[in-house]
Amino acid sequence: MFRERAKLFNRLQFVADVLITLAAFPAAYWSRVHLSKILPVEWDQLLNPVLLPFHEYFWIAMFATACWSGAAYSLGLYRISIRRSGWEKVRIALESSILIWFFLGFLSFALKLDLSRPLIALFVLYQAASISIARGVIALRRRRLALSSKNCRNVLIIGTMAKARKMGGLISRYSDWGFRILGYVDVNGSSPDEDNSILGKIADLPQIIENNIVDEIIFVGDRPNLDLLDGILELCKEQGIRTRVAADFFPAKVSNLSMEFLENVPVITFSSAPDHGFALLIKRFLDIVISGILLVLLIPFFIIIGLAVRLTSKGPAIYRQTRCGLYGRKFMLYKIRSMREGAEDVLWEIKHLNEMDGPVFKMRNDPRVTPLGRVLRKTSIDELPQLWNVLKGDMSLVGPRAPLPDEVKEYTRWQRRRLSVKPGITCLWQVSGRNEIDFHEWMKLDLHYIDNWSLFLDFKILLRTFPVVIFGKGAR
Repeated sequence: MFRERAKLFNRLQFVADVLITLAAFPAAYWSRVHLSKILPVEWDQLLNPVLLPFHEYFWIAMFATACWSGAAYSLGLYRISIRRSGWEKVRIALESSILIWFFLGFLSFALKLDLSRPLIALFVLYQAASISIARGVIALRRRRLALSSKNCRNVLIIGTMAKARKMGGLISRYSDWGFRILGYVDVNGSSPDEDNSILGKIADLPQIIENNIVDEIIFVGDRPNLDLLDGILELCKEQGIRTRVAADFFPAKVSNLSMEFLENVPVITFSSAPDHGFALLIKRFLDIVISGILLVLLIPFFIIIGLAVRLTSKGPAIYRQTRCGLYGRKFMLYKIRSMREGAEDVLWEIKHLNEMDGPVFKMRNDPRVTPLGRVLRKTSIDELPQLWNVLKGDMSLVGPRAPLPDEVKEYTRWQRRRLSVKPGITCLWQVSGRNEIDFHEWMKLDLHYIDNWSLFLDFKILLRTFPVVIFGKGAR
């Protein structure tokens, strides 16, 4: 209904946001240059000793604009399936700007870039303020246009039951898009005559259309009456009136429903996993960039730890184990070896000492773990080689823990849904107590992550991972 208008508005809004973001950078650069003239020399050098020519920062402006757009999209700023207030949209825009601030700071530190810190701060400030002001002005203008009668679209609802009334209430929430409920049409003749919102019975539909300005018709019912619907569609086709059918009669309590087309065949899709293509593409891009940078920076550290593992116990420094990834795909997971060689062969001897319920084996003082291995596990250093799995695409930085095939065999049906996303190095379980949480709550945390996934949630989990690793909370 409102989707066509919302799509057009969102596209125009996206173009405006991108242009504002691009314009904010030269404005910030100009301000930074004049700031150098105002501040004392020692203060200016303390802030940043080097300010490169403007063209040297061109790629930063383009990269920051692309990252901001991706972050804003993943946080739902341009998602028309969710109704958001103007203030909430401004909040999302500001959160996206803050994310870019942190990300540019990380790149500057990791890659030793000559980025002016005041320049980046001014850029984020100008960009966030400009977008917030522009969105406020556009929202006011759009509301004024929506109040105009010539911009209203009259919607006639076929149905008078609870679902039809609910649909009318939903459409009324989008009055600022120019939609107005014209009235309802009684299908089964059970509605009271004194209800002024009911314009007539289904047999009166031709006269209702003739006597009123009807822009759109929507059919709402518990089950579609195909014979009745066929007549309505034929009538509306003859008069060029757009007709819609509410598809909320499907049992989709835990799934997101969407309509797509395979050539000319309409396909209704039910999905209970994240299905935001562009946001997932940004997630994969960040996985590649961050894991690649960290792998290069950690090469000397890996060499030192590898030598320490080899010198303190027999066996290879890197431990390989088959795990289950997206939808159960098997892959080889890499870890720094923390157990003595042949530990898997003697698991049966201590399996009765398992301290975790469910199919997962966890033991606080596992005798198979080496002294150095206990330190590696406590600090999660043994997990660092999984950055290679992230770079390859088997895993992500954030996602549910990759389970063993034997564990997956014992999952209940609802627990298998955690396999609907890529596994990760860190997750909600990792930052919420790890082994202090029982298996049932662990699975619920993973499903909560899947149902509420966004790039911002990934970012929050990554931030919470650092103190957990430093203090070794919940590690065994």
